[in-house]
Amino acid sequence: MSDNASYTMPNLETTPANVALWAQASFFFYMCVSSVFDLDMMELSSDPDYLFTVVTGVIGLALLFQVKNSRTIAILIVPILAIVEDPFFLVFGLLWFAPMIYMPALAFDEFDQPPLFGKWTKRGWGTVLLSLFVLMNMVDTGLPDMATEDQLVEEFEYDDDGLDEIIADCEAESDCSFPDGLPEEGSESDVETAWEISSMEKNIAYLGLLMLLSSVIALVGTATGRLNIAGLTPTMAGVVLVGVWWVESFLFTMVTHGGINLEELYLLPVSGVMLMTIHGLYTISPAGQE
Repeated sequence: MSDNASYTMPNLETTPANVALWAQASFFFYMCVSSVFDLDMMELSSDPDYLFTVVTGVIGLALLFQVKNSRTIAILIVPILAIVEDPFFLVFGLLWFAPMIYMPALAFDEFDQPPLFGKWTKRGWGTVLLSLFVLMNMVDTGLPDMATEDQLVEEFEYDDDGLDEIIADCEAESDCSFPDGLPEEGSESDVETAWEISSMEKNIAYLGLLMLLSSVIALVGTATGRLNIAGLTPTMAGVVLVGVWWVESFLFTMVTHGGINLEELYLLPVSGVMLMTIHGLYTISPAGQE
């Protein structure tokens, strides 16, 4: 985008930078739609968040059309979430959304993004944000619990949408139970469901953990030039790393008999942003990244 243009019309080119752009914008469009439409139940939400709908929709469009200062506009989602949802989002939101918003711009010269705060290098900042994002997802993964525990325990607030259906689904399955029992009628206590984890499901969890460990080692090794294996590139390591989150989602569905639902679609744009960022930072020649 030129310095004088206030926006750039998006196109459908399949360049890595453009794929990253569409993936990034699609993530915010996903949040926009899911705030008013229950993708699990495939019906309009009973408690739509119209403010969040408008904010995420505007952010998605601003990023897609590369509006001037679009990334600054997008990062405003953090204080908005802190005000609307929970003050904790000032910390969590910054660590999660800042990488999603800035990683593609730091990985590709097409976005005309200078180094953050005018210091250091684009590749350096891209590496920091990517590392933070991967670490956040590693800490949040449920694979270790599913690999080492006999049950997967899920807690639901009593005012959650679809709670009656969750209870009915659990009661209908022989491998699901309520560790603390069901709350008495009229109570607003939380409900816990415990799903038994089979040996096959444990093996899949171990496979996911092996993929996570090997992909991180391969990514660090190839990105720093310390690991030279024919055919192994940072992008290939990134494919395996992204695959970990899909394995976790698939495994969770297996354990809870949840079936496939569109809520998991958020993984698609997130995977695209991560993979294209890795490709731009470490596989494409770093010339011009400094």
